[in-house]
Amino acid sequence: MVDCIVRTVREEGILSLWRGNGSSVIRYYPSVALNFSLKDLYRNILRSNSREGAFLSGPPANFIAGSAAGCTTLIIIYPLDIAHTRLAADIGRTETRQFRGICHFLSTIHKKDGIRGIYRGLPASLQGMVVHRGLYFGGFDTIKEIMSRESESDVALWKRWVAAQAVTTAAGLLSYPLDTVRRRMMMQSGLEKPMYHSTLDCWRKIYQIEGFISFYRGAMSNIFRSTGAAAVLVLYDEIKKFMNWTGL
Repeated sequence: MVDCIVRTVREEGILSLWRGNGSSVIRYYPSVALNFSLKDLYRNILRSNSREGAFLSGPPANFIAGSAAGCTTLIIIYPLDIAHTRLAADIGRTETRQFRGICHFLSTIHKKDGIRGIYRGLPASLQGMVVHRGLYFGGFDTIKEIMSRESESDVALWKRWVAAQAVTTAAGLLSYPLDTVRRRMMMQSGLEKPMYHSTLDCWRKIYQIEGFISFYRGAMSNIFRSTGAAAVLVLYDEIKKFMNWTGL
């Protein structure tokens, strides 16, 4: 990771570290808003239609709601997601880059591959989302409910942050191979001769050619990034408490 940062700055300048950040910001806000609101909506629907003690009245509702919210959000914002991935990987000096921005990327891919190219890699992305968002939201909500039952007062902020960090790290590591396949499939949009013909073919070729460890290449940087995702969980929890306290 350090070698990558040093070489990127030396060869392309320090601003290249933020390449694709514009598409990331545009994608991030609707993604977070949809994920959290849909997660609460789906969980309330599942629990309201289940009697107390039933399967969907407990932790399973948290995991199913988290997975469903993640998949719904992904389908809606997928064009921005694939644009972010491709722009971040479009390395080189300005004159040698393939795409000039989000709109140029989407229009170029649409001309070459149609709507299919814009949604290339969606099946692999949905598989990863089921695992990641299910653990991310479901794990945190379940642990928080357990801690609340065992504590007479509100669970301390630091305890919730530790739980959020543990859940976020675990979710990221368990779903990372799926994320690797997702990125590989995304990178094929617009290519005349794709290397992978399907998600299953991508899994098979990565394992046969590069080995199992390749599925986890870059996982360490992902763990460092998980701190922000953990903070978002706790911050959302605090905002909900404040809104309930003020009657908003």
